[in-house]
Amino acid sequence: MISGEVQKVLDDATFSAPVDVAAAAEKLGVKIFAAKLANKVSGVLVRDTTYGTPSGFVIFVDQDEPAVRQRFTAAHELGHFILHKEAVGHKNEDNYLLRSEGMSNRQEAEANKFAASLLMPFDLIEAAMKSGITTPKDLARHFKVSEIAMSIRLGLPT
Repeated sequence: MISGEVQKVLDDATFSAPVDVAAAAEKLGVKIFAAKLANKVSGVLVRDTTYGTPSGFVIFVDQDEPAVRQRFTAAHELGHFILHKEAVGHKNEDNYLLRSEGMSNRQEAEANKFAASLLMPFDLIEAAMKSGITTPKDLARHFKVSEIAMSIRLGLPT
């Protein structure tokens, strides 16, 4: 369950596209860094006080992945922070399929749904479509997400 305070931060972050994931994370006390990660690791949520974050957590995304992938991974890890913080030991490491040994399939699906909702809110998609941005490719570019992620969000076959 998302607290009212966290929901307000998320609502404030999703007023226009593309959503600034790093700013939302920072307001929640989490910093996001791009770094060279281990082979086939897309993102890591780490409990670490050495970075001086108010929450005691940082997110690392693989610097070698495309920017749209880094944004989704960051939003996914932020989802784990908000929804599953108590289940994170020292770190939660997600592979390139955004799956983690430390999280259940349900928790991974929740983090993916959170990321999609944060990056591609339906009300902003609707507004973009009303303004003439209608193809999955153009919507993906507008929201700075992959075309596959946008197609999934729109319920289209991939």
